[in-house]
Amino acid sequence: MKWCTLVLVAGLAFAWASSPATSSAQGSRDLIIDPPSGGAGSRFQIVGAEGWTAGETVSLQVGFTASPNPLAFLGPFAIEEQLPVLPDGTWSFPVVVNESIFQGAPPDEAGAIIIRAASPSHSAVAAFQYTGLGPPPASEIADAGFGPGAPPAALALLLALFAAGIGALLVMSGAWRSRSNF
Repeated sequence: MKWCTLVLVAGLAFAWASSPATSSAQGSRDLIIDPPSGGAGSRFQIVGAEGWTAGETVSLQVGFTASPNPLAFLGPFAIEEQLPVLPDGTWSFPVVVNESIFQGAPPDEAGAIIIRAASPSHSAVAAFQYTGLGPPPASEIADAGFGPGAPPAALALLLALFAAGIGALLVMSGAWRSRSNF
């Protein structure tokens, strides 16, 4: 019975570790944008997570573009701030998606809010996906785990391992009960 539990736990740990959301092979984590998309009135946090030197000052620029190549955006920037890098080498800045970013009324169409951050030792660029004034596109809702769409492979593996573990435990408890009835 103990070995079944160990196999189940090991399988669940493997499924969790190999899932895309927890994999460490996600690339550069210089700037984290959380959440990564939203519409007018939404909020997001910019976090300088890796590569920054404690004590330096980061020059942060935030602007909007509807360009098909948003990371090439060079301005104008609606927000320009100076932020200190904390002793742990990180910094953060909250943003509300409102008129100040668009320098007027929020546009109906989707685009990107560009974030450029630079310090004497490091620089990075990232984008927040602006979904427009209406509800988010159906593809974003499905990607968030709501609505139609296939579940990720790791979730299917996790559910299969869970079902197999429960089945093994039921078989083992039935065998134990039949031997103890003699």
